[in-house]
Amino acid sequence: MIDVGVNLDKILDKKHITITYIYKKLKQDHQKMPWRKLVCNNGGMPKWIFILYVAILGKLATTDRLVRWGIANELLCPMCNVEEESMEHLFFKCTYTAAIWEKLLQWMNVNRQPMEWGQEIEWACKNVRGRSANAEIYRIILASCVYYVWQERNHRIFRAQLRPAGALMKQIIQMACGRGYMLSRLRRRLEELNFYP
Repeated sequence: MIDVGVNLDKILDKKHITITYIYKKLKQDHQKMPWRKLVCNNGGMPKWIFILYVAILGKLATTDRLVRWGIANELLCPMCNVEEESMEHLFFKCTYTAAIWEKLLQWMNVNRQPMEWGQEIEWACKNVRGRSANAEIYRIILASCVYYVWQERNHRIFRAQLRPAGALMKQIIQMACGRGYMLSRLRRRLEELNFYP
């Protein structure tokens, strides 16, 4: 049983118990994570959001983590084959993924260069937490990009299949637009962005 700081007898002695009262006792004063709106208020597909959530927590099984666990020997990034793969490298220091993210930022009319993973999440937490169409599209594109970059990375390792950055970028845009068109409040904005950079 969860200790919520209230004795069961005290709860039963109350004449009027509400769900709100019990919820507040269970919730207590836990800190809200600044990235919660990137995950909870995301119109993307559930599998995209799940991979984004795992990436934000830094728990994706990148090769640097696999080497620490003694599972892998090769540290090179399968995308660029130049540097060691880590979360920070894969999202978005790698030349392959940085090129994709840069084009996606241009497509969304976000005028800045790709940043390191931690800075990207921090920027998104500050700048796209609202309900505007641009903010919602950004959250969907971020989740879609992280998912498809992770999928491409796995295809390169396990299937030896490689796609050019342009093809992956087009898939990210197509899938995100398909998902966004289901939400009528995003349709007009997506029609304005309906091009490939």
